[in-house]
Amino acid sequence: MNPSEPTPPSYQQRLLTIWNNADLLVYTILGLTLLLTAIGALLEVWTDFLIPWIQGMTPLDALEVLDRLLLVSMLAEILQMVKISLTQRRLFSEPFLIVGLISVVRRVLIITAEGTRYIGTQRDAHFLMLMLELVILGGLLVALVSGIYRLREQRLEEARRLRAERREHADTPSLAELLSGR
Repeated sequence: MNPSEPTPPSYQQRLLTIWNNADLLVYTILGLTLLLTAIGALLEVWTDFLIPWIQGMTPLDALEVLDRLLLVSMLAEILQMVKISLTQRRLFSEPFLIVGLISVVRRVLIITAEGTRYIGTQRDAHFLMLMLELVILGGLLVALVSGIYRLREQRLEEARRLRAERREHADTPSLAELLSGR
């Protein structure tokens, strides 16, 4: 065999290529499904709430519209995670924290709206459970925001460190090169 001729790919390399193509296909279908779901949810907001309100047929249920729009926002963030996975072939934790943050805010809005219905009624136990859930969600909110803050600070510190290294050593990769895996 001539040393200049390329060697045929091994069984392991072929399997890895098939795996990567299957992975790409799954993420692409997942992304398209999320995109269609987000578009469908937006259309539903318009057809169920905004158009009838504009036509004067029904009063605007702003809380319900906000709830649906926050759901669409969560779908958009998940779609962003899929896009990052497709382009950079890795997962980042910040988008997951943002989705969690949006879902906590969404639930807080729903609880505060529901809670006003129970003030002054005989359903004090239900009201207390809603308030307990609000306290727990408040703690979750603080944890998620501090997590996002810490991740951003860590990324900023890494960029500063890399910049300083690049000044000292010209062959140091940039942050973009590190994130892309080059």
